[in-house]
Amino acid sequence: MSQRLSEHAVFDIVSPSGTDVGGTTASTAWRSHKNHVRVCTYVELGTWNGSDDLDHCRLEAAQDTSGTNSGELTSDASGGNYDTDNPVDADGDFVILEARAEDLDVEGGDDSIRTTVGEDGNTGQDDVMAVQVSYGYQYPQKQLQGVAATGSKVYVDPNT
Repeated sequence: MSQRLSEHAVFDIVSPSGTDVGGTTASTAWRSHKNHVRVCTYVELGTWNGSDDLDHCRLEAAQDTSGTNSGELTSDASGGNYDTDNPVDADGDFVILEARAEDLDVEGGDDSIRTTVGEDGNTGQDDVMAVQVSYGYQYPQKQLQGVAATGSKVYVDPNT
């Protein structure tokens, strides 16, 4: 009762069979990253028109799972974290995006993360798949039901 017992990861997917992002973008759902240590997204191109590039590939952060006050956590720009001067652009190419909890602007209230991918042009089929995983679940605090008090709130743990 005084600790969260599950060591779990949270998964979000942009279409496991591929999403045609030609001329548009696609995103995973906003997912609360509260109490998770890391987030990793694996992005892979499927059927892809060779004259197109993956122009958008980034992690975004927001204050909640509605996307309030969202902004980029990683950048996708010329010389950015995902360098659009050297984008992926062929079937089977992949990008791995990673961030730690301390990368979030928690003072600004950031709590949630999503992944966004996209292609500005559209000269043919541009399928992409992304799997976002939040992992490293941490116990938020001891004594979740309140601070121990002798004879009133007692926690028993064989390790203490």
